[in-house]
Amino acid sequence: MCFDNLLPILEVVEGLETFDNLDNLKNKERYTKQGDAITFESEVDKIYLCTPTNSAIMDHEKKRTFENLLDGLPDIGVWNPWDKKTKDMADFGDDDYKHMLCVEAAAIEKPITLKTGEELKVRQELPAVPSSYFSGKLDDACEVFIGS
Repeated sequence: MCFDNLLPILEVVEGLETFDNLDNLKNKERYTKQGDAITFESEVDKIYLCTPTNSAIMDHEKKRTFENLLDGLPDIGVWNPWDKKTKDMADFGDDDYKHMLCVEAAAIEKPITLKTGEELKVRQELPAVPSSYFSGKLDDACEVFIGS
């Protein structure tokens, strides 16, 4: 399960850089990136595992930040097809990769299975706020809520 959100930017993601991730471009090898925020210079297709409920996507060009607020899904997919794959995608222009980033709330490492009659309440919000503001409150809790 995942939400597929395309943001009209390609900048910096903060708040995920120390979390384990599965790199779909390297046979889902597991990595932990330590250090600075995540930037994009080539194709990216990663699933960050057991992520914070609050991370940030910076758009320096338009001086805004998208706060990625999650509830109910523990993982975040980050994807950009870059130039070669974009040319083979019918719904993308050749240069669209320069101006988009897909940020998906997901349950990949530990898929969620519901029994008949069970409900799953999930939420992902991506509010934009001025770049000079980011709450700085990154929550490293990982919770999955399944209600009946």
